[in-house]
Amino acid sequence: MMHLGKGEIEAFLAGLSSREDRDRLLKHLLTRCEGCLRRFTSLAVPLLEEEPWAHVETAPEEDYDAALARAGAAAQRFTTRWRKESERLDRALALVEQAGGLGEGFPLRQVQTLHGWPLCEALLRKSFEERYRDPKKMLQLAYDAARVAETTPPEKYPPTPGFVMDLRARAFAELGNAHRINHQFPEAERALSQAREFLVEGTGDFLLEARVLDLEASLLSDRGRFADAISLLGKVHDLYQEAGDTHLAGRALISQGFNFRRAGRPREAIGIMEQGIGLVEAEREPELPVIGLKGLLDALVDAGELGRASRMLLASGLREAFAAEPLNLLKLRWVEGKVHSGLGHFQRAESIYCSVREELLRLERTYDAALLGLELAALWLRQGRAAEVHALAEEMYETFRMLEVHREAQRALYFLREACRWQRATVPLVQRVRSFMEQLTWNPELRFADYAG
Repeated sequence: MMHLGKGEIEAFLAGLSSREDRDRLLKHLLTRCEGCLRRFTSLAVPLLEEEPWAHVETAPEEDYDAALARAGAAAQRFTTRWRKESERLDRALALVEQAGGLGEGFPLRQVQTLHGWPLCEALLRKSFEERYRDPKKMLQLAYDAARVAETTPPEKYPPTPGFVMDLRARAFAELGNAHRINHQFPEAERALSQAREFLVEGTGDFLLEARVLDLEASLLSDRGRFADAISLLGKVHDLYQEAGDTHLAGRALISQGFNFRRAGRPREAIGIMEQGIGLVEAEREPELPVIGLKGLLDALVDAGELGRASRMLLASGLREAFAAEPLNLLKLRWVEGKVHSGLGHFQRAESIYCSVREELLRLERTYDAALLGLELAALWLRQGRAAEVHALAEEMYETFRMLEVHREAQRALYFLREACRWQRATVPLVQRVRSFMEQLTWNPELRFADYAG
């Protein structure tokens, strides 16, 4: 059953729905769906200025007509106000793009004119665009958006109580996400905590609540709390389902799958990811099904389902999807090497590993090259080639030391080098070092001494 979204209810109340959408909404409300009735009431009451069904049986017909007239007038005011705010948003987007934020290049008079939802929305959109290009810029823009939302008085938007609290919840949630991406975890936690407090005072928007919890789950995952992230993503999935957005529900399942794999539970990851991939819509996020398929492939390899993984490499279309993305294509070849290694095709696996590692070093992807080097070391140890493993361990450690790569990663490689010197390197030891270094990419707070135990 598809539930009603906030946007389609607002469109109905503003008189902007098509006849088909209006009929669907009314039919759905007649099913007495509690969640949708709650949402409809929270949005309709401010327009009617009274409980819409409080006196249905006793209200005279003229009172009913008057209520409808008031609702129509309120809806018209809402539509007019929204149109003006949308026009301001266009101006805000242009100015934020031009000035790069609320710096000296942003006209003070325009800050005052556009202050509120338009300016906050423009800053949040620009912040999101910068998430891969410039994380520090992303953080500054998110901070500006949160500041605008926090200083927007609720009475600025009187027809919709809770609207400003929703705006603050969203802005602080995105600020928390920006802190997370910049590895500022305590600050991320504080911002997300504030977002949850604002959410309680908001309109009860299911999609917004799901977004806040989704970002909180990402923080938990980055801090290595995979079980907590999995649990929270279950709630995110349920909220998106309740809101009728199966695409975002599928997205939550894919995220759950990644966390199951990171927690060392690849078999559970496989089923969850397959379910999520079946729900997402490629036209909404073209990259998401591809990300999901790559995650599924990794989980299959980790679970030892090498036959399925091999068939998937041939039939998934991932090579074509990554044709214009050299780094992702290299990582796909890396997985191919793991499949050959697992199947005992050592010569083929070694050839792939060496080729991909050389290319990663050329691209200055030193950390990825080290992770792959550890795969190669384990392969060589299986063949009794301990001297080559020792030379590789020396090379990787010295490279990390000279480049001053993450200190904990240096400790892990030093540990491996010393084990090689004392002829105590084993496949399980190499795998332990590799597992630590992989998890370090997700959680920079890990310590090798604690991990190695």
